[in-house]
Amino acid sequence: MKLCPTTLGLIAMFLGLGEAQVTWPNAIDELEDVMFLNSGYRSRGFGTHVTPCSFSEFGAGRNTAAEWLRIGFHDMATTNAFVGTHGGVDGSIQFELNNGENVGLGFNTTLHTYANFFNSKLSIGDLVALGVYASTRTCGGPIIPMRGGRIDVTVAGPIGVPQPQNGQGIFINQFTRMGFNSTDMIKMTACGHTLGGVHAGDFNNIVAPGTVPNDFQLFDNTLEFDNAIATRYVNGPDTNPLVVGISVANTRNSDFAVFTADKNVTIKAMTVAATFNSMCQDILQRMIETVDTSIVTLSPIIAPYEVKPEGLQLTLLSGGATISFTGDIRVRTTTRSVSSVSITYLDRTGAAGGTITTTVSGTASGFDDSFTFYGINANIPATSSISSFTVVVTGTSGTIETFNNNGAGFPISDSVIVQTPQSCLSNGNLTVLAAVRATVTTPVNLSVTEKVPRTAGSPIVSPVPSLVTTSATMVKGAAVGPYNIYSGSVSYSSSSGLKYGVGSGTFADSFKDASALGTACSPLGTTLPSSTSSSTSSKTSTSSSVTATPTLAHKAVVGSYSYLGCYTEGVGVRALSSAAFYNYTGMTIEQCMSDCSGYSYFGVEYGGECYCGNALGTGSTLAALSDCSFICPGNAFEYCGAGNRLEMYKLTSLVSSSSVVQSTTSKTSSSSSVVSSTSTIKTVTSTSSSSSVVSSTSTIKTVTSTSSSSSVAPSQTLGIKQTVAGYTFQGCYTEATNIRALSSASFFDYTAMTLEACAADCVSFAYFGVEYGGECYCGNVINTGSILAAASDCSMVCPGNKFEYCGAGNRLEMYKIGTVTVSTSSSSTSSTSTSSVATGTLKSTSSTLSTVVSSSTSKTSTATPTQTAPAIKPVVGSYKYYGCQTEATNIRALTGASFFNYTSMNLEMCASNCAGFKYWGVEYGGECYCGNAWNTGSVNATASDCSFLCPGNSLEYCGAGNRLSAYYLP
Repeated sequence: MKLCPTTLGLIAMFLGLGEAQVTWPNAIDELEDVMFLNSGYRSRGFGTHVTPCSFSEFGAGRNTAAEWLRIGFHDMATTNAFVGTHGGVDGSIQFELNNGENVGLGFNTTLHTYANFFNSKLSIGDLVALGVYASTRTCGGPIIPMRGGRIDVTVAGPIGVPQPQNGQGIFINQFTRMGFNSTDMIKMTACGHTLGGVHAGDFNNIVAPGTVPNDFQLFDNTLEFDNAIATRYVNGPDTNPLVVGISVANTRNSDFAVFTADKNVTIKAMTVAATFNSMCQDILQRMIETVDTSIVTLSPIIAPYEVKPEGLQLTLLSGGATISFTGDIRVRTTTRSVSSVSITYLDRTGAAGGTITTTVSGTASGFDDSFTFYGINANIPATSSISSFTVVVTGTSGTIETFNNNGAGFPISDSVIVQTPQSCLSNGNLTVLAAVRATVTTPVNLSVTEKVPRTAGSPIVSPVPSLVTTSATMVKGAAVGPYNIYSGSVSYSSSSGLKYGVGSGTFADSFKDASALGTACSPLGTTLPSSTSSSTSSKTSTSSSVTATPTLAHKAVVGSYSYLGCYTEGVGVRALSSAAFYNYTGMTIEQCMSDCSGYSYFGVEYGGECYCGNALGTGSTLAALSDCSFICPGNAFEYCGAGNRLEMYKLTSLVSSSSVVQSTTSKTSSSSSVVSSTSTIKTVTSTSSSSSVVSSTSTIKTVTSTSSSSSVAPSQTLGIKQTVAGYTFQGCYTEATNIRALSSASFFDYTAMTLEACAADCVSFAYFGVEYGGECYCGNVINTGSILAAASDCSMVCPGNKFEYCGAGNRLEMYKIGTVTVSTSSSSTSSTSTSSVATGTLKSTSSTLSTVVSSSTSKTSTATPTQTAPAIKPVVGSYKYYGCQTEATNIRALTGASFFNYTSMNLEMCASNCAGFKYWGVEYGGECYCGNAWNTGSVNATASDCSFLCPGNSLEYCGAGNRLSAYYLP
């Protein structure tokens, strides 16, 4: 996002616009979260759909930020100020997609996106307004002050959106009807048209099809929110299709008609950047605050909470003597550096309860703010319990800030408690248990709000579902401590966006996300456990012990989806190709699940890429679990796939028990966990904890050990092993150029690889090397391009021996047999492996090591490669090879244009599509990107990384996952 000094000044202005901090909880809480938590821990991801400014998840020729800005105007434009501001931003646009005034795919896709965030506490109207704020901000424009409280209508509004064929007088009358004068009209048009452009497919009398890339003509020459729309109109050269071009002859040059309404006075004033930003901030705020004042009272301007509780939950523990208190305290760190956070609470009578310390759970950020979350995990006595708390923030400089929620304390009710461990979601039924104080005598009700697809509308049905609430009276069960246990069950059609809560009289535990529930309800014991490992806080305590922190793991169940395993991409096609979403700074498994609601599958790849589909693409297969090694940027305890690897989930209702990845642990094994899929990976039992069994065809077999013995002394420390079974350490080596560094044989064991195992597998070769923790390679020469790297690059610990290093990504822990003299190869080397299997026995003092070795012979050829095999093409048309380039940081490496063809892409096709650009590159076999500069973070990678063959020419390379075969114009 580009920030100019003027914009920075507007940020400072905005920080003073927010009124006094609101009291929590507040009606704007859900909107505030979605507005400010774009990435990181507990992020909502709203802003990621328009970040960066040029981004669109819907392909070339689309710009989501412009579409979000446009829908804000179209939803408002049917308002009538002459009848008490009837209409305005009220979500009516969802019912107006068939009236001919809202042409283009952007309206439908935008509403589909908003539908994922829509719920009983966040209206489509507020989301439309928030989209104006987000699209302007992500593109470097001013902060549009945001208020909440809009109420959605349930029917279409009248027609009245200005159309390009209208005359100047009609435009003036239409804006007057909306409550705006001629000057306002010019401002709103210029500020709205600083982003985006016109699609020839929608308006072929404004832009001639086939005359511009992707049939999409920008209003000006930039993608940012800036005043180029004004400067190019006044000073030239103007390319705005609503001012020049065929729109003039076809009387569709509507921007010209608007700008000349005051003889160009206002548009000339907007050629000054500061004036432009100031005018846009004012007019766009007025636009989104146009509401029906007879039914809507907007909130004060929303500013981020300095301190805000998030996800607080009480849970009655077995026996009823103790309550677990969990959740987070979100602290705004934009302007403060925090050392620690604690809470001081009052018991249920208002007396002093104690102090609870917190630990950092994670960080998050928005367009202009940063936050740190501090986790609460404490047990408190059920009899005295808790009623409210204050938050104490200690700065790194020793300053102490106390936040008391405007004097009221942050309230938390223990009268009705949803028992989430004892509640579950399965087979179309939501079952909920609640603990209700024995002193509460009013009926206890379970309330469930479901998103139900609409059916009205033709040909376009509203993409926004209706909210249908079902209630059921809960049944009283056993008494546990000071609580009575109530149970209830409600059936549902779709778990997507399902919310539930329990209430009794004025007490409630509500607005809970059903996707966080498991598929099995745990029992709640009615008697005290015989012992406990957790301490409880008392009135005289100064701290509370925190239970065990979460550990990094593959999540078995997420909402209504079950984990399938780590999957590859398809062959020449995405494994999941129905929809895609990107968030490289805040992706979590839960966020992807939410984005893919309604699909049978979802998968997260490369840390920040979310893909959805109803079937797996051809060639997508189960890979080693350890391949999915990228940690989610939004949750340090989850895995988010890797390059060409998806953390794959499927609707539990569609999953057979044999296809779910299961984790098993042998009680007598020295390894902690062996994960296998019963559908594809075979398990081999060995009598040694260090054995490695691999087939000659490189099929992965998971080894389960039945011995707890180990040949490694307990006193040993992690370090580089100088000798292994007659081999001597050579250093940490890179892979070679367009070939493996060692290419004679290979073996894989991602769960138990050791240096000794690889040495045994490569016993007949001069060299062996271990890469990426579990990959063993053998050879008699080190192939051309493989060079010595820093020893510290080989940083992955061997899964089968925690005291050894097993290389890293693109790095081999390299060893050479002491009696063989070899050199690096300048010729091509091929190897053939016999299908016979030999078994060797190595003696040790503790166990017998059984291995499977592939017998190999090597053939060396000095023949010059011909075009019978794929090779890097040095020249394509007028472009020269630039190298294998990575993607950029949080943005595509090249953002000028993009084209996709997964069935017949070749280098020549991309060069032709990108004609006129300085750079182009092909990624993932079928994706072509163009640009005039490399975006920040894109760097040159090893040439062999670009290993995907072009589907349209098997003799050319077309990049790889996160790798572009790049070319430049000399």
